Amino acid sequence: MNMYPDIATSYGADLIVCENQFEASYYYHEMRGQCLQKLKEISKLVDEFEFDFSPDSLKIIELLYYDVEDQQSFSFFNLTKEEFERCLGVYLGEVVVRNIEKARWVVREYSLDSSKFLMGIEKGKFALMLPYGYREHKERYPHFRFTLYRDFLQFKNRN
Repeated sequence: MNMYPDIATSYGADLIVCENQFEASYYYHEMRGQCLQKLKEISKLVDEFEFDFSPDSLKIIELLYYDVEDQQSFSFFNLTKEEFERCLGVYLGEVVVRNIEKARWVVREYSLDSSKFLMGIEKGKFALMLPYGYREHKERYPHFRFTLYRDFLQFKNRN
């Protein structure tokens, strides 16, 4: 009996199942659009968050996430915690793609199961897969630390 969980299998357990790459690309395209629409609505309610795809806006949306998480008030924005975390990933991706030359969205087949797909951003050989956004972000990083902005800078500083 293996006392260590199979991380790759558990990571892939919740990935979307699609018949082909086209279907997966369509699904993730629609999901990104829905997340961006939700964030646009949030920006109308939160003066500090400008929905302008600037690198600095990553700091504000992440700080907002921590505030909302601390107060357990995701429902104020008609979102679940998981939906907000997914939106964080989409917003980071959109900021990267709009501000960094040669960065782009990608949809890839999951290497352990050809019927599952994940979404991410890449620039050259550097990629960050974000099918779940920043899942359990507060649990992984209990204190605010500009994670999204740091991830943006990693892309910016790559050749």
